[in-house]
Amino acid sequence: MERDWVYLNIDERHMWVSLTLKQPEGEENIVFTSEFIESYLKDNGIKAGIDKEAIAALVEYVEYGREVIVAKGKAAVDGQNGFYQYMVSLEDAKNKPKINKDGSVDYYNSLKLAMVKEGELIALYVPATNGEYGYTVFSEIIPPVKGKDLRPIKGKGFVVSEDGREYRAAFDGRIYKQQDSIIVEKIYIVNHDLDISEGNISFNGDVEIRGDVRSGLKIEAGGDIFVHGHVGACLLSAGGNITIKKGIQGRERCRIISKKDVVASFVERCEIHAEGNVYADYLLDTVVSAGQKVTVTTKRGCIVGGEIYGKQGIIAKEAGNSTNVTTKLSIGINPEDVRRVNEMKRRLKKLEKDIELLDKNMKIYEKMDGSKRTKETEALRMKIVRAKVTLNTEYTKLKNEVLYYDSENERARLEAVVHISCTVYPGVLVCIGNSMNNVKYAYRDVEFKLVNQDVIMKGGHEDDD
Repeated sequence: MERDWVYLNIDERHMWVSLTLKQPEGEENIVFTSEFIESYLKDNGIKAGIDKEAIAALVEYVEYGREVIVAKGKAAVDGQNGFYQYMVSLEDAKNKPKINKDGSVDYYNSLKLAMVKEGELIALYVPATNGEYGYTVFSEIIPPVKGKDLRPIKGKGFVVSEDGREYRAAFDGRIYKQQDSIIVEKIYIVNHDLDISEGNISFNGDVEIRGDVRSGLKIEAGGDIFVHGHVGACLLSAGGNITIKKGIQGRERCRIISKKDVVASFVERCEIHAEGNVYADYLLDTVVSAGQKVTVTTKRGCIVGGEIYGKQGIIAKEAGNSTNVTTKLSIGINPEDVRRVNEMKRRLKKLEKDIELLDKNMKIYEKMDGSKRTKETEALRMKIVRAKVTLNTEYTKLKNEVLYYDSENERARLEAVVHISCTVYPGVLVCIGNSMNNVKYAYRDVEFKLVNQDVIMKGGHEDDD
């Protein structure tokens, strides 16, 4: 916009205005004042963000042809989204096993616990902000984009303040993040050896023993058990993993029972039952039953004596020894698997008969003349309906379990292998179902697998040493 004495330039977004004074022509000499320029701006609708200092400087030090910003709008400031500030570590309680420099696997330090105390601040919520409005030089309002609030944290084991900003631990325990949830679980910690002064432990959570577990004691945990020291002739039972950092000296009076994995350094004269995997440095005169694999491949990696069963396979460096000690290695399905599936199938047949009987009773009711139906017969009909729904639900669930176990058992029977990477000695008996292979000579780097109902040894060569 041009006048005789000035160029007026307005930003297309109306966020700034500039003036450029024009050189007077001839003898014309215009005297500028701040009031004159401000009045000129207002006459052109410019009412907001006028820079009085810039105008005063322009008037005092007149410089023709130089563009000067004399008014500025204000940009809107968008609101900040809400966010959580976590005040404690949320490390996963179970990390992947660490690979050591020598290639061995460190299973013993895979359990790392993040702990909180009762009342400790876990997270602080910072709410979203509305932002700040802006304006143009024409006093047009520019609305901000409001920030978005986050949903409350899901999980358990913590309490939330009334304003929804503070999340505090409800009790002493272990904390970790599970997808979008925070979980605080109770954990029982013994900071020394577990002996007669502490007594047996029965705890619906994790148990950590920062010393040895002396003989004669019992630990029953709903979660994981982690023992930093040795375990003697004890009973350890867990709904999760059991990790024993320095090994087991069971004296044939130790039982380890886990719903998941068992990890130990050495294991001597012990009985282990794990629904998951069993990992160890060596197994001596030990009975092992694993629902998945038995892995003995760390630095020593040998199985000597005892009976070892791994449904999905057994992997070790050595099996047996030069004295030809009897060592039994079994894989694939076992009698317990067969018994469990047969029991489920018997239950399925009974459910089928019960459902069939309910269907017959329902048909009798449906054929009943309407005049004969009473409140008592209607109550009986509803009882039949509810019973049928319950039985059908149980039947579907059990049938899916049978299909799963049948599939898993068949896969284990056909795919499970025993792999000995170093030496298998005479005296080792490899069993797959009802078939077996009694090793007569020492061999190196071999694999045993079921082929046409026979346990066949593949690979390797005879060990003359």
